[in-house]
Amino acid sequence: MASLTIEQLQPKLVAQFAQIIARGQMAHGYLLAGAQGLGKTQLAQWLALRLFCQQVTPDGQPCRTCPECQRILTHNHPDVIEIKPEGKSIKIADIRYLKQEVAKSGMESSQRLFIIEAAETLTASAANSLLKFLEEPAQNVYAILCTSNKNQMLPTILSRLQVIDLAALVPQMVQQQFEAAGILPQQAQLLVHLTSDLTEAQTLLADDWLLQVSAKLAAWAQKIEQRDLEAFVQIQTQILPLLVDRQQQKTFLTLVGLWYQDLLNYRYELGVTPCFGAYESQLNQASAALTTTQLVAQTEYALQAQRIFEQNISCQNVLESLTLKLIA
Repeated sequence: MASLTIEQLQPKLVAQFAQIIARGQMAHGYLLAGAQGLGKTQLAQWLALRLFCQQVTPDGQPCRTCPECQRILTHNHPDVIEIKPEGKSIKIADIRYLKQEVAKSGMESSQRLFIIEAAETLTASAANSLLKFLEEPAQNVYAILCTSNKNQMLPTILSRLQVIDLAALVPQMVQQQFEAAGILPQQAQLLVHLTSDLTEAQTLLADDWLLQVSAKLAAWAQKIEQRDLEAFVQIQTQILPLLVDRQQQKTFLTLVGLWYQDLLNYRYELGVTPCFGAYESQLNQASAALTTTQLVAQTEYALQAQRIFEQNISCQNVLESLTLKLIA
């Protein structure tokens, strides 16, 4: 199945930008901020299409069929410059190239647009070079920066741009997309709490990784419920070997938080679709065995563990500390 269109992902923003462009009120620079899967790069491309389209529809949408649109869709338009990280970062050489290209007069029109993906990966020198460029914007040159973490960007760059925070997607919409792509319903229910991006969801499912860590999490949680110290052994022998990098470790701690969220949902019969539907029986039994005070405290411990991990504490230390708190 094809990914959702930008009109489906961000209908309000598309409508707003259609009006802005129609009125000739386009700002010189925007920062599109939001998690993966919300449509940042698709919106940036839509803006390019709308600015250059030769046959705009009556409702202000690009036609996507004219020669201008087709070249943008195939990344071959000479007046649309796209920059993305080569490796882990965007380097000063990339910004120098960008400035050289933008300094040229429009190849085929009076306007130029540049798009920078993953702008949070700009090196310090690249960011400073870009800042000088943004401080003195050329006429009819538009900048669109995309980021998954605007907090990692220079405040001075943020101050030169209009920051647009993309709205979160409706979970049901994301789940439908996942299921239409062949993901099983119970897996889709869990994945919508981890990502709204289909590609990332499929990566989490690769080699049955999500299935394996979910099973290890359920087994570890059962030992916690039994106040069994073997839970510490499981961390070292069964869980950590599956978490090969910080991103996987972060995802696992998120899953722990979702497990305790499910416990709360089952306890109070909130009618919320469970994250771990495959473990409904275990979750029901565990939630019934805990007092309200214990359940609230354990949920808070799980959330604290995520915050502690973000302070660059090792995953093993975080999980062992969490286990100790949960068993006590």
